[in-house]
Amino acid sequence: MAILAMINVLPLVAQDSIRSMNAIEVRGFETRTSQQNVPASISTITNRDLQRFSNTTLVPVFNTVAGVRMEERSPGSYRLSIRGSLLRSPFGVRNVKIYWKDIPLTDAGGNTYLNLVDFNGLGQVEILKGPAGSVYGAGTGGVVTLSEPGWTEGKKNRFMAQLNGGSFGTFGAVAKWQGGTEKLNGQVLQSHYQSNGYRQNSRMRRDMTLANLNWQTGRKNKLEALFLYGNLAYRTPGGLTLAQMNADPTQARPGTPVTPGAVQQQAAVYNKTVVIGFTDRYSFNDDWSNSTTVTGSFTDFENPFITNYEKRKEDGFGLRTKFQYLKKNGNTVINWTTGAELQYLYSTIDSTGNNGGVPDNNLVRDNVRSNQQFIFTQLELRFFNKLTLQAGLSINDYGYNIERTIPPSPAVDLGFDMQLVPRMAALYRITENISLHASASKGYSAPSLAEVRPSAGGIYSDLQAEHGWNYETGIKGSGWRSRFNFDLTVFSFRLEDAIVRRINASGAEYFVNAGGTRQNGVEASMESYLINNTHGSLRQLRIWGSASFFDFIFSDYKVNNNDYSGNKLTGVPSKVILAGLDASFKAGFYLNASFNYTSSLPLTDANDVFANDYRLWQGRIGWRHKWKNLLTTEIFAGIDNAGNELYSLGNDINAFGRRYYNPAPERNYFAGLRVSF
Repeated sequence: MAILAMINVLPLVAQDSIRSMNAIEVRGFETRTSQQNVPASISTITNRDLQRFSNTTLVPVFNTVAGVRMEERSPGSYRLSIRGSLLRSPFGVRNVKIYWKDIPLTDAGGNTYLNLVDFNGLGQVEILKGPAGSVYGAGTGGVVTLSEPGWTEGKKNRFMAQLNGGSFGTFGAVAKWQGGTEKLNGQVLQSHYQSNGYRQNSRMRRDMTLANLNWQTGRKNKLEALFLYGNLAYRTPGGLTLAQMNADPTQARPGTPVTPGAVQQQAAVYNKTVVIGFTDRYSFNDDWSNSTTVTGSFTDFENPFITNYEKRKEDGFGLRTKFQYLKKNGNTVINWTTGAELQYLYSTIDSTGNNGGVPDNNLVRDNVRSNQQFIFTQLELRFFNKLTLQAGLSINDYGYNIERTIPPSPAVDLGFDMQLVPRMAALYRITENISLHASASKGYSAPSLAEVRPSAGGIYSDLQAEHGWNYETGIKGSGWRSRFNFDLTVFSFRLEDAIVRRINASGAEYFVNAGGTRQNGVEASMESYLINNTHGSLRQLRIWGSASFFDFIFSDYKVNNNDYSGNKLTGVPSKVILAGLDASFKAGFYLNASFNYTSSLPLTDANDVFANDYRLWQGRIGWRHKWKNLLTTEIFAGIDNAGNELYSLGNDINAFGRRYYNPAPERNYFAGLRVSF
């Protein structure tokens, strides 16, 4: 679970005062209880985990969570999957829904710009694995919920500044204020990050402003607000063949007699996005409450690609409201939640050819209206603090209207059958610290806007929504006074009409329904605090590990005369094993070390090409000191890919011309200074 996300060891804590996974309250499935009491597979990542690596990217910390795979084909180009949902993501985040508390960051077109978020503004990340549509709507991969650090009682103002740098011209700067009172508190963060990149044409720059407000306006009412502005620009070096990667992994995709290369085309992504959200929480009485969220967003997006140039203007609107009845009656707790979510996105999309980084005159323009809405209800019953039962259901409606204005053509309406998405779950506490859980849930995911209308300009109106059932069971708990924690989950997912990515001869992407998949897996995690003292040279020693074992295959997949049934699922490794050690010493010194083994994975649906397995070593050392309760300074340095492995962290699956590989950086280093008061 989330405990497996690596913990950046803090100096001197009282013996046995470490917060165990049992004490971490989660929001998933509207439970507002500890992880151990939720009948679901939920992982959490805390602020300490986020600060454990180089403080520049989310990738390594997300990858410590069993069942989660995050890739970065070049600096700033994130790709996130949960339990194999990477199958349909050429880049970005799709088929995984992301919220900031109750504010949806995933738009009505199914896309999320997660790469605009600086994790220095995050306090906790929750990851719900598998279909969660009974409460969160369309999506078969899972749900990620972000939230800011909580207010600290007695500390009215806190300031933090950080500078960090590293190999390949990496530089970052962060300034943050957090404070207020119990009734009115918030944070304001400004960050800048830049890198020249390991490869040619992989330079990036990101500036981000984040502001949160939490205001207890009355005894029964609370207002929360979010403002996020991101300005991101990064070059895309493009995929290489195996021979090209072995010859020079730093090169960008070279040109051919038919197609120019990434440098000549100035391939890149430019994204300016604003998100504003307000949540009003109101308690009618001790039992009934309501939470209503309103969001608005604007995106200015440009993507000069090898074969085309895409520009998008996007205006989004969202509304989510839920009523909750929470009542304790003797030894029984009743928790009933019901509500609705509506999202709308208006996009103007221009597609042209790319003439050396400049749009040509072959313009195709579409006005696209995306909408999704669903209503949901969930009943949870808890008996004698031993047995928890959950039953939820949502009704989902999803559709697009595409009006081609250049050249003029009739509008196309793409509607998908209304879907009922149920979920049933149960949890039984064997002992005070050990729980068994099981669930059955239906997954449903309509094609995203980027799939029905890819960047090259085609419209694929015959795509169908994915759907299927997931069954899982698990055991989780703790022992040794919460100094040993564990989680084991077994799941089986049957997906129909799976959407996969294909590439045509010109290099343009498109998507098809691939029939069915069979996805069986085991996820395991554990941690143990072997030493936890307030004296001696070694104050804390923590070991941890996580593992994912997947048997994912196409159960029924035929394209033209090719039958891929029985083949391994494209882009998904069958084994990922992680292990780590965290130690803190007298006088504030600490050490974090981790190891990641990722097995080989198929790069084509035909399974005729596989990426090699790799072993990744990472480490960080630091010193943290508090000066007379006024000022805390931290100096840190670390290494990534210490074994100098040649591997691709983000493969282009089913790529034309066998250009599958996006080489990750060789051995590299980082260092930083952090000051807070």
